[in-house]
Amino acid sequence: MQGIWDFLVEHLGPTEVLSPIYLACFCLIAFWLYLVRKEEGSFLAYLLPRDIWRHKSIRIDFAMLIINRLIAAVGITARLAAAPAVAAWVAQQMPRPLLAEDQLTPLMLALIVFLIGDFFLYWVHRSYHRIPTIWPLHAVHHSASVLTPVTTYRQHPVGSLITTALNTVVFGVLFGVIAGAYGPHLTFAEIAGANAFVFLANATMTNFQHSHIWISFGPVLERIFISPAQHQVHHSIERRHYNRNFGQTLAIWDWMFGTLYLIREKEEIRFGLTDDADAPLMTHRLDHMLIDPVRRMLRPSR
Repeated sequence: MQGIWDFLVEHLGPTEVLSPIYLACFCLIAFWLYLVRKEEGSFLAYLLPRDIWRHKSIRIDFAMLIINRLIAAVGITARLAAAPAVAAWVAQQMPRPLLAEDQLTPLMLALIVFLIGDFFLYWVHRSYHRIPTIWPLHAVHHSASVLTPVTTYRQHPVGSLITTALNTVVFGVLFGVIAGAYGPHLTFAEIAGANAFVFLANATMTNFQHSHIWISFGPVLERIFISPAQHQVHHSIERRHYNRNFGQTLAIWDWMFGTLYLIREKEEIRFGLTDDADAPLMTHRLDHMLIDPVRRMLRPSR
């Protein structure tokens, strides 16, 4: 019974955007938008448009979700996702506690971890776009012709493993340094309180980032937070949208480093890839999705 519970928590828990609670929040917010915007037709048609959910691109979203879950099930991902173990080792290397127990509150610690984590994710995402060797892996995600919450999981398995390993090192070291600075009275759970910020983002806006529903925060808030519309622009095939809005939750990194694209008005956006090198991915064939990125990594074009 415990094994079943652990499986459900791992695959449908608060870190997964397809968690039932996040999908319920997505539906409730979508229903509110449906009413406020006075959309035509039924709510079901608004929420699940046939032209999107019958598109062949969707099959790859689900296929990649299943493949990555199978890899996780055999323990490969778990071996790389060992942030607590890394944190424990780093904490042991710290000579002595550097901070008093009440010097920073748990909320302040959680905020610091969240900011550093979001900053790291910005640079990982930007690197996938800017480094030619690893771009083919991320191109699988950008080959989606339509966006749905399942598109979040449209990730090449090799790319997923690389990202997991990077997360383990960065967050493990970060948690370890904080734990070592505070000493044994600080628990890993307290440090991981940053999940509260992630939970809030997932419950409200994250699933709309990969969807057909347009939500813009306006030019002021979009300098602070990444809106769903901004992430949809990130997936656009228009040249003016290229290499923009890399942020995960916060837009401040894009603003600081010159990659921010602000929404001035609603735009009609087409998704996918247009470069000739990415053409095999736009066939939405699973064999091309799995093999072509690896081939391009091993034999980069001259």
